[in-house]
Amino acid sequence: MADFVPFKLKLWENPVVALHAIFGQPDTDTDARTDHLQGPHNPRDFAQKLYTLESLQPPATRPNVEEQPEPYSLQWFLDIENQRHSKHGQWIPDLLEFSKHSGEKLLGLGHGLGTDWVQYAQNGAQVIVCSPAPPQLELVRRNFELRELPGRFIQAAPTKLPLDAASIDVVCISSLHHGIDEPETVVEEVYRVLKPGGKVLAVTPAYYDVDYWVRTLFFWNRWFQPHRGKNPLRCKRRLSGWQMSDLFQRFTEITIYKRQLRRVEVPGILKWIPLSILARLMGRVLVLKGFKPVREPTDED
Repeated sequence: MADFVPFKLKLWENPVVALHAIFGQPDTDTDARTDHLQGPHNPRDFAQKLYTLESLQPPATRPNVEEQPEPYSLQWFLDIENQRHSKHGQWIPDLLEFSKHSGEKLLGLGHGLGTDWVQYAQNGAQVIVCSPAPPQLELVRRNFELRELPGRFIQAAPTKLPLDAASIDVVCISSLHHGIDEPETVVEEVYRVLKPGGKVLAVTPAYYDVDYWVRTLFFWNRWFQPHRGKNPLRCKRRLSGWQMSDLFQRFTEITIYKRQLRRVEVPGILKWIPLSILARLMGRVLVLKGFKPVREPTDED
């Protein structure tokens, strides 16, 4: 059974704070997400902000709010899932291995509405979600309960997990740097709670993404198109591949992938290159896979 989170919030009591709690702090110069959030008089508008972010809809997309399902209903969560995994982020189910961890104990850390984590539960994993943010736990738990999926929900900082050492088979981390001053501490906690041979899956924004390369290779655009590429999904703190490898250096068999790019974001001069190749060069996110060593290295090693 799910752990009870001993508080309830109306998510629109303080929409800016709630949005940051659920999705983390955005890049300050591209904070299109909170400029026009409405308060208690328009909770549907706030729900639409959550919908757009979790479903990975591009900035130019402006869905008709009136045609959306009732916010926080089962159909609302299902529509987000379809947009995220079948349209805007088709790489996610394969790289995050939704169907490969049946019977295993999986810990979800990070931000969002739990759209990825419910996939593990649907495929037979025992899912634990840990977050310091009450609004996020409230929504993730609702996502699970509407699907009648079991889960355990714990309010705690990712830097101090209330879990036994070597008790988790898989850890899935989303947006490691959001709201965390010392991500190294989070990684150490992940290492501690993983069983020997356990796997970590970590997703984080890429430093060398399409915006970086457009600014670097087509620097004149900033004079003629100063607002081009403003992306509300872009956060302030991003990692390069080598920084991510260094952060998870205690793990073995590390593999890093770069993904998440839409054709509309690609400069015209590069549109002849297959999108699958461009995504591996200038995608917006990095995905790391690694394993906790079966035995701790010794001085002789």
